Amino acid sequence: YIRSKKVKGIDYAYLVQSIWDHKNNTSKQHIIKYLGKTSNVTIEDIPKEYRNDPKIITFISIHGSSSADKEKLVAKIQEEIFALLIECNLGHLIKIYDKYLSLFGLANFYDKLLKPVMYKIGELWEQEKLDVATEHACTNTASSLVKVINERISHSKATRSQYKILICTPEGELHSLACNIIESLLLSKGFKVYNISPSVPSDSIIDYLKDIEPDIMLISITITDNIKPAERLIKEIRLKYHIVPIIIGGSGLNKVDDYITNDNDVIFMPNISFGEIIKLIYNISVKKQIGNNQLPNFPIY
Repeated sequence: YIRSKKVKGIDYAYLVQSIWDHKNNTSKQHIIKYLGKTSNVTIEDIPKEYRNDPKIITFISIHGSSSADKEKLVAKIQEEIFALLIECNLGHLIKIYDKYLSLFGLANFYDKLLKPVMYKIGELWEQEKLDVATEHACTNTASSLVKVINERISHSKATRSQYKILICTPEGELHSLACNIIESLLLSKGFKVYNISPSVPSDSIIDYLKDIEPDIMLISITITDNIKPAERLIKEIRLKYHIVPIIIGGSGLNKVDDYITNDNDVIFMPNISFGEIIKLIYNISVKKQIGNNQLPNFPIY
C-alpha cells in the first residue's frame, strides 16, 4: 500500500509492504519505493507488479491531482472487466466488484466501469468483430453479476419506502440488463421495485399496472426499432389506465433526435447515466408526495 508522511507541511508518499516478524510477533513496514510528493504520484510511478492492487488504485484516485491518471485507472479496470466477460468468469467479476465498490460507489461502478464495456461489446458485435455467441455469453455473464449484486442488496437492505417503481420493456424488446441495473440502484435506495422485463405483452403490462398501481413507470429500449412498440404501449396505457409518470430511456434512444410527445407525464431521456435516472426518479417522487401534502417516506438521495 502507499503511506503518506507529512514533512514541513508537505505530504510525501512511500510504497510500503507489511511484513510479519515472527520472532517479535509484530508487523514491520518495508519501504519498496519512495514516490515523491503525494499530489504528484501517478500510476506510472508504481512498479508494474503492484499497479492493480485496489489499495494503490484507491490512494492515487483520492490523492492524485491528474484526471488523466484517474482515467487511465478506469481504463485498466474496464479492460479487466472486458476480458473476464469474454471468459465468462463470473467469480473474478464478483471480486472486481468487491474491490472497487467502495472506491466508485454502486452508480459509478455501473456507469463508469460496466456500461462502457457493454457498449464496447455491442459495437464489436455490430462491426462483426465479435460473434453472436460470444456477445450473448458476455451479456449473460454481466446479467449474472448484476443478479448477484441485487441479491446482496436485497438481503442487506430492507425496503424503506412504499413508493413503487415499475420497470419494463416494450413487447419485442429482449434486452433486460439495463432494467436489472436500474432495479439494483433503486433497491439500494430503499424503493419498492417491480421489474417485469423483458418483453411482456402490452395487455399484461396494463393489467399489472392496475394490480400494483405504481408511482412511476420506466420503459427501457435497447434496440431503436422498439421505439414504436413503446409508443403504442404508452397510448394503450393512457386509454386504459390513469396517468402515471413514465420515463423512457435506454441506448436505443441515443441516436434519436426527433422524438416528440404531447404527453406531459412522459419524460424522454436519451444519453442519460444510470445515476442521473435515479436522481430524476427521486425528484419526481419528492414533488409528487409534497404535492399530496406528504413527507417523503424514503431515504434522501
